[in-house]
Order: sequence, then structure tokens, then C-alpha cells
Amino acid sequence: MKAAEVVVIGGGVIGSAIAYNLAKAGVDVALCDRAHPPAGGTASGASAGGVRQQNRVGAELDLALRAIAIWRDLESELDADLLYRRDGMAICIDDERLLPALRRRIDGERAGGLLDVRLADGDELRRIVPDLSREIVAGSWCESDGHADPIRTTIGFQRAAGARGARIHPDTPALDVLRAGGRVQAVLTPQGPLPCRTVVLAAGPWTPALLKKLGCELPIRPGCLQMQATAAMPARLRPVLGWVGHGISLKQVPGGAYVVGGGWPGRGEPERYQADVIPESMRKSAAVVVGLIPALVGVPVVRAWVGWESFSEDDQPVIGALPGIEGVLIAAGFSGHGFALAPAVGEQVARAVVGGKIPDVLRPVGPDRFAASPAGGAKA
Repeated sequence: MKAAEVVVIGGGVIGSAIAYNLAKAGVDVALCDRAHPPAGGTASGASAGGVRQQNRVGAELDLALRAIAIWRDLESELDADLLYRRDGMAICIDDERLLPALRRRIDGERAGGLLDVRLADGDELRRIVPDLSREIVAGSWCESDGHADPIRTTIGFQRAAGARGARIHPDTPALDVLRAGGRVQAVLTPQGPLPCRTVVLAAGPWTPALLKKLGCELPIRPGCLQMQATAAMPARLRPVLGWVGHGISLKQVPGGAYVVGGGWPGRGEPERYQADVIPESMRKSAAVVVGLIPALVGVPVVRAWVGWESFSEDDQPVIGALPGIEGVLIAAGFSGHGFALAPAVGEQVARAVVGGKIPDVLRPVGPDRFAASPAGGAKA
């Protein structure tokens, strides 16, 4: 296979954003994926599509703020319709005892730079969302949050990367990362070695297996999340809705369907790309939805699907250079909430590769926070 300066392993939205930003910076980059992304059964294929800054902490909030600034012009930059809608997000509560914690969270986010998040009472939220349950007493409201289509976004990044010279290799699993003299030499694929000087591991739940081949372990595990969508309905809901303590993410997409996420589990085997819905998860999430929007009682669910994601020990992404392994970076462990961050992650990882230095915004989420040891794995 033709050599590249950088090989990105993983063709989901994160890997595709990284490949695009590298190509944009003039780097000779190849993107390889074990399937034909955005494949079914993956995180990008089963993302809820929320583009939010709320309910994030530390470096993840910093990345989200950077990402939203990019999202504003991303459709124009990629020359793609991503169905991006910036209609706000409300994270609701139905118990006044939760108000102090909600206020603390809002205060922390405002102190972190998210200046347009604020507390809204139930009546104000019902003026924004007329169908909202009378049980909702308050919520956080952020006008600059929104949602987009994950599949369109993944494809948009890949096509834009290809237009700038990146080589996209679907159906090309990475079998190993070959090294010599302490440096990366190539990515081994069924089609032969793909020579390179730098590798970015962005393979989601398939990343730990590659780490193991490199003699490195990090506390990243696979998890399976479920989504479902209703029949198309007249447009009624513009913002994204969340509900504290109920595990729900709800939005109405431009085609009219209500799309339901929120972390409900599926099941399957990631190594076989197998992912199946759990009927009980569907029933429970549907019950939560009609509790939040009673007008949706009786609206049929017409589709359900599942995708594998990688979850880190502390529920924060793992982005940066692998300690003790020259020429290998990681961008994984997004724990079910990485989609909105993709433009900023792509930008910052590309900056790390080109500049040879990890940007400050990524340092708090680096793999070295787990005291990772290439020889012995993560230490307690």
C-alpha cells in the first residue's frame, strides 16, 4: 500500500474529523477502517446527534466551546448539508430538590465560559416547548446548543478529507502497528503494510485491542448504546431535550421523526460488529419519552438500532500521545458523548501531529492521567 505520513485508524466521525484536519494542514494522511464507515453497529452510526456544551466539565467543556465555534460554519467548510440546527437544548428536572445541584452546575459552566446557559422555570420551558409535561419544574437552557446528523457529518468529513488529498481505505482493518528502533514503521493490514511515521488510534471500542498489541493497556471498555425513532410527525419540537435522572435525549429531526437516545443499553459482540436492540430498553425509554412529552402517546416507533462505543474509566475522552511509544496518538473513550466534540478534536489532534506538541486543551484528557505503562498497563 502507498505510504503516508500519518495513518488514522477508525473512520467514524472522530477519525474522519482528524483525517480532514490533517489533510487541510497539508499532511499526507491515510484513513483506514475495518468496515465501510459510517458502518452500522458503530458509535457514529448510533449517535444521538446532540451538539451540546451543557453538562460537560473541565477539558471536555473547553473542547465543546471550541467545537461549537467550528460547527457554526462547518457546513460551508465541508460543502455538505449536515442538518445542523442550533435551536437550543433544555435539560429538565421534575423535582425541586434537584434545583441546588442544577444551579451549581450552571454556575460552574458559566464560570468555565459557557455564558449563555441559564436557569429557566417550568413555565418558560413550556413556552419554548408547548408539549412539555406539567411535571417539569425547571431546567437549564442553552440557546447555542443544537443537533446535527451523525451519518451526514461523518461522510462530510471523509469527502472533504478526500478532496484535500487524504486516501480513504474502507474495509481495511488494522491488524497491528509495526515498529522498529522505537518508532512506528507501518500499519499492518490484510492488503499488506501501510508505511507511515505516525498513527492515530481512533477506533472506538476496537482501540483497546490495538493498544494491547502495542503492549499498552488503558481503562477503556466497550459499551453498546441503543437508539429509536418514531414515525414522521408534524414539526413541534425544535430544541433538544434531556431529563435529569431519567436517561433520555429527545429531538425531532428535520424529516419529522422523534429520535430517542440517552444511554439505553443494547447487546452484541463488538469483534463481530454485531449489535442488537434489547426490547426492554425500548419499552423503558419509550415510557420516559411520553412522560416528558405526553402528546407522543400512541406515536409508533418505526426503527431501533444499536452502536458500539468506547467508555473510559472517568467518563472523559482519552486524547493524546501514548506514553513511551513514539509516533502513536489516541483519540478514544468518548463515553457516548463525543459527536459534538469531533470538529475540535480533529483540529487539536492535527495540531499535535503537525506541531509535535500536545495542545494545552488536550493535556487534562491525555492517557498519562491513568499512569499508563506500556509494559504493565494502567496502574491503580
